[in-house]
Amino acid sequence: MISKTRMLCAFTVFLFLGSLAIGSVSASYELFRTVPNEQLIPAETYGDDRRNEAVSILVYSEVADTLSGGEWENVMGSLITSLQGKFTYENLTDYTLLGSMIDEFDVLLLLESENGNYTFSDTVNAAWAGILPGYVNAGGIVIAMSIGYSASEYGSTAKMINGTLMDIYNPELANMHQIDVFDVNDALALNVATSFTGPFATMGFDVPDGVKVLEDNTNAKPVAVHKIMGEGHVVLLGFDMFAVEANVEAILANAVRLHRHVVFDASHTPYGTIFGAFEDFALNLRTYGFGVSSMPTFSVDSISACDILVVSRGTTVYNNTEVGIIEDFVNDGGGLFIVGEYGSLANNLDPLWTRLGYVRNATTGIQDTDDFVGGNNNWPEYEDDNIKIHAITVDVNHVEAYLGCGFIETPENSFSFLVTDSDGTAQYAAGPTVITEELPVGVASHHDMGRVVTCGDLNTFDSNFDTDIDGTINYFDGDNEIMAKNIMRWLSAAGIPEQTIVFDQSHSPWGYVHSQWNALANFMMFNGYNVEWMSTFSPTSYVNADILLICDGSTSYNTTEIGLIEDYVANGGGLLLWGNYGVLITELDPIGQEFNLHVNTTGFLRDSDDYEAFPSYIIYDGPNIGEHPIMDGVERIEIYGGGAFDSIGTGTELFKTDNDGTSTWNDDSPAGDLAVFAATTYEMGRVVFFTDIDLGRTIDGDSDGFGCLYDSDNPVFVANVLKWLAENRDPTVEVITPNGGEVINGTISVDWDAVDFDSDTMTFDVLYSDNNGSDWTLLADDIVVQEFEWNTTLHDDGIGYMIRVIVTVGVDSAQDDSDNPFELDNFVGGGGGLPIDSTTLLIIGAVILVVIVIVIVMKKKK
Repeated sequence: MISKTRMLCAFTVFLFLGSLAIGSVSASYELFRTVPNEQLIPAETYGDDRRNEAVSILVYSEVADTLSGGEWENVMGSLITSLQGKFTYENLTDYTLLGSMIDEFDVLLLLESENGNYTFSDTVNAAWAGILPGYVNAGGIVIAMSIGYSASEYGSTAKMINGTLMDIYNPELANMHQIDVFDVNDALALNVATSFTGPFATMGFDVPDGVKVLEDNTNAKPVAVHKIMGEGHVVLLGFDMFAVEANVEAILANAVRLHRHVVFDASHTPYGTIFGAFEDFALNLRTYGFGVSSMPTFSVDSISACDILVVSRGTTVYNNTEVGIIEDFVNDGGGLFIVGEYGSLANNLDPLWTRLGYVRNATTGIQDTDDFVGGNNNWPEYEDDNIKIHAITVDVNHVEAYLGCGFIETPENSFSFLVTDSDGTAQYAAGPTVITEELPVGVASHHDMGRVVTCGDLNTFDSNFDTDIDGTINYFDGDNEIMAKNIMRWLSAAGIPEQTIVFDQSHSPWGYVHSQWNALANFMMFNGYNVEWMSTFSPTSYVNADILLICDGSTSYNTTEIGLIEDYVANGGGLLLWGNYGVLITELDPIGQEFNLHVNTTGFLRDSDDYEAFPSYIIYDGPNIGEHPIMDGVERIEIYGGGAFDSIGTGTELFKTDNDGTSTWNDDSPAGDLAVFAATTYEMGRVVFFTDIDLGRTIDGDSDGFGCLYDSDNPVFVANVLKWLAENRDPTVEVITPNGGEVINGTISVDWDAVDFDSDTMTFDVLYSDNNGSDWTLLADDIVVQEFEWNTTLHDDGIGYMIRVIVTVGVDSAQDDSDNPFELDNFVGGGGGLPIDSTTLLIIGAVILVVIVIVIVMKKKK
C-alpha cells in the first residue's frame, strides 16, 4: 500500500507540473493575441475616375462633314475659343468601337450626320442602345447636333439617340426663324441672347421628355432640349455649325460645361440668384468652365445631376426632408456652398448648418474698429493673418465684407480659411462684444465623400451693390472674385479624396503659385488637390504633404536643406522638381543628383522634323514615349524647348529625344536618345524631374488655341504624374521565419518584415497551412506588431506546414507565404502523444528527478 501511495503521489506531482507547463504555453499564446487597433486610420484609394480637368470629349465624326472649312472645323474651332482650349478630344470614326472607348471620356459629342441616312442611324441606334443609358446615368454627357442633309431624312443624328436617351419626333426646319430662350434657368441658356435669328441649318423637333431651352418662335418647336438622366445629361441641339453664330457657340459650350455643373438654389426665396445678386458670380463661373443653372423649384433630380449646389440666405426655411436630401448629396460626393448672413437674414439656413456641424452667432454682425473700408467699421476687411494658406486662398490677399456672421462651432475636420482679428479690434455690432480669438468667417470641411464651404456674408459675392461706395461692386472688391472662383474649384473636386501639394517658394523660384503657377494651381484644384505654399523653407510646412513641388530659382539649396528634402522622400514623400534649361535648372541639379538624376544644364533641345511651329516646340510620340505607369493614356506630348538628362541612374525615362540624328541642342550638337523627363523611386518615396517650365503654363507657344498645359496629352500626363507621386501605395510584407526547410517545435516566434510607403498604420493576420498551402487556418488577426508567438504543440506533427502573413492598411492589403514548407516535430512517434518541445522535456526531467529522490528517500527510511 505504501508503495502504491508513493507512486500515486509521484504521478500526481507529474500531472500537476505538466499541467503548469501546458498552461503556461496557453497563456503565452493568449498574451500575443491582440484586439483590433482602434487607432487605425484607413488609407484612402485615390482613383482618377472623378478627376475633371481637362474635360475629355469623344467626337463621333464617322458620317460628319470633315472637309476643310466645314462643320467639323467650325465646331472644334468654336470649342477651342469658348473653352479656352482646356479640353482633350479624340475622334470616333467607327460606331462599333464606342463601347470600348466611351468610359474614358466625359462627353460624347455627335456631330451632324451629314453623310449618313436613316438606315445607318437606325443601325447605330441599335448598337448603342445598351451602352448610352448606362453611360449617361453614371454622369456622362451626350450632345447631339442634328439637322439632316435632305428633307426626306432630317434629324438623322437625332435618330441615333431616339428612344434610348430621348423621344424625338417631327423634325422641321427653322432656318432664319426667330429663336427665343424658353427656359432662362437652364444651364444651356446662360449668356445666350433672349432672342436671335437662327442661322442657316436650324431645326426644331417635338421632344416631350426634355426641358425646352430654346424655341422656334414660328412653330413653337424646341430647338435646344436638355434632359437630366440620373447623374448625367442629354442635350439635343438643332444646329450643325455650318454657319457659325455667337449664340449657337455659347449654347454648345454651355452643353460641354455641364461636365462641371453648378446649381444655384432659387427655391427658398433667396436674396442671391443668378439674375440678381449672383449674376456676375454666375457669368464668371461660366468663363472658368462651369455650367450654371438656377433651380426655381426644389428638385432631387436637379441636385443629383449637379456637381455643386449653392444655397444662400432667404426667407423660406429648409425643412428636415430637404436638409436630408442635401446632406445625402454631399455625403455621396457633392460640393455644397452655403452663403450666409448675420441675424434673422439667414434663419432659413440654420437647420442645414446645424445638420452639418456648424453653429453661427445668429444675433448680430461682425465689425472691426481698425481694419475696415468705406469709413464704416461695419465693412471689415480681411488681410494677412486673417487669410490662411489653403487652395481657396490662392492669390487672395484682401477680402472685403459687410457685417456678416462668424461660426462659434465648426465640424471637427474643418479648416477656417478666413478669420477675424484676434487683437480685440473685431467685435459684434450689438453689444458691442469684443472678439478676442480668431472667429471663423469662411470655413471648408469634408463630409464623407463630399465637401462643404460656408461663408458668413453674402455681400462679399453681391453684384447688386457697391456697399462701401468705392466705385466697385462688392463682388469685384479686393480679391472677393478670386476667392469665389477658388471656392468653386475646390468644391468641384468633391468625391475625390483630398491630397496636398506644397509649392516651395522659399528660394526665389522662377514661378510663384499666385502668378506664374496660377494656371497650374487651378489645374491641381480641379483635380482634387489642396494647394499650399511656403515662403520660408521649413519641414513643418511640407512634412505631411503628399507632394513637394520645387521650382528652379536663383537661390541655391544648402546641404542641410537638401538632406531634409532627401529625408522627406525617403519617408514616403513625393517630390516634383520642375525646371527648364540653362540657368533655370542649375539650382535643381544638386537636388536631383541626390536621387541619381543628373540633368544637363548647358542648353535647350530642338528637333528638325518633329515639331510644331518652330524646331524648339517639340513633339514626342511613338518610340519617344517611355514605359511607366505615368504614361498610361499618353500618346503625344508637346514640349516648348526644355532640357534633358546626362544620366538617370536606375530611374525611368518618361519620354526621350529622337535617335535618328534630328534631335540637337541649341548649339546644333547632337542630343539623341536622351531622357527628357524622368521618374525614380527612393526608399519609400518617389521623384519626378521636369525639364520644361512652360508645361505648367497656358502660354500658347504654337498658336493652336491650346496652352502648353493643355496641348495634346499634356494635361493627362501632368495629372498622371501628380497621381503617381501621391497615390496611396499597397503595403508590402515578407515572411522571415519560418520560411521553409526548418524543423521546429515548442513555442516559436513567427517574424516578418512589412512596409507601408505612406506611413499609415498596418495590421496583420497570421495563418498557417498543414498541407503545403492548399488550405489556410487563422492563427491570429489584427496584430499591430511584426511578430507572433506560436505554440506549435497545439498542432499535429507534419512536414507540410507553411505560414502566411496578410498586411492591411485601410482598404489596401498584401500577403506573403513561407517560401517552402517546414516541419513540426513535437510528439513521440509523430501525430500524437506528449509534446517533446524543450520546455516540456525540462519539466519531465525535473519530475523524474523528483520521483527518483522520493524513491531513494523512501527506500532509506524503509
